[in-house]
Amino acid sequence: MSHEVESMSYVGQTPWHGLGRRLEVPPATAEEAMIASGLDWKVEKRPAFFNAGDTMQQASNFVVIVRDSDNAVLGMATDWWQPLQNREAFKFFDPFIESGAAEYHTAGSLRGGQRVWVLAKLKGGNAQIVKGDEIERYFLLSNGHDGKTGIVVQLTGVRVVCMNTLSYALRRGENGREKALSINHLGDVKATLQAVQGVVDLANNTFAANLEQYRYLASRQVKNIDRYVVEVLGKDGDFDKLPSDPQLRQQAMPRATGKIAHLFDQGQGNQLRGVAGTYWAAVNGVTEWVDHQRGKNDTRLEAAWFGEGRDLKTRAVKVAMQMAAAA
Repeated sequence: MSHEVESMSYVGQTPWHGLGRRLEVPPATAEEAMIASGLDWKVEKRPAFFNAGDTMQQASNFVVIVRDSDNAVLGMATDWWQPLQNREAFKFFDPFIESGAAEYHTAGSLRGGQRVWVLAKLKGGNAQIVKGDEIERYFLLSNGHDGKTGIVVQLTGVRVVCMNTLSYALRRGENGREKALSINHLGDVKATLQAVQGVVDLANNTFAANLEQYRYLASRQVKNIDRYVVEVLGKDGDFDKLPSDPQLRQQAMPRATGKIAHLFDQGQGNQLRGVAGTYWAAVNGVTEWVDHQRGKNDTRLEAAWFGEGRDLKTRAVKVAMQMAAAA
């Protein structure tokens, strides 16, 4: 397994990142999914000590987070921090699995156990952007054992024709913040996690809203793909500020511009009728680059789901919507 991905399992065809242990059938329970993914371990809070000259003293109000299976230190936290064990986190999905509304798809551990995740595929909720271009939807739950990362449940999608993973933009609440679900490891996290059930209604609304966006993007033709890419990736986000000389302009563009422009034309699924030449193809050019080409394979999964790659994909949709509306 790669450096960042410590262990994982998956069901069905090989994931876009090409990693993991293949399972013939989906796990029936959280327990089965956890064991199959190498996550049948717990974390413990242990006293933290520091070197005080000739003696070691205990650090008050701080603890070390340790994995019980191998005594690996995963992080530090204040003693208020409460662990959410893998078994407890995975059980969030059991009611959906038992009812037939979802099935386990992938699960695993990143950075030596500092972050674990489980991805469940929602059944019966697929939709087409244009004919032959289908989106499947998933719930992605991630949980941090490093003392800094909380519990996050988010909706994500997969474009079936190319296995691009889509970052869904959640609608904003009255305070202007996205209605994403993020829980800190303070207090009764098990009770708090039960409130996550309400995310299903949010997911349905979010899925419908994003389909509306994607179909709109598929109805608008791109006039200048280089301008779009610079707006998404450029340092100042302004194509018009680049040098007027063609050679100097090309040198000043982000290095990925040519790759994304090529994927805009030749990327998987981007030559479909109703997709070719549109802002939907432009978004998927960025997404395919992030998921399949950007960086090293051993860090690509985490970046695409949780880090800079996810942010780029979200920005790709935002910029596309702005430019399509102005066209």
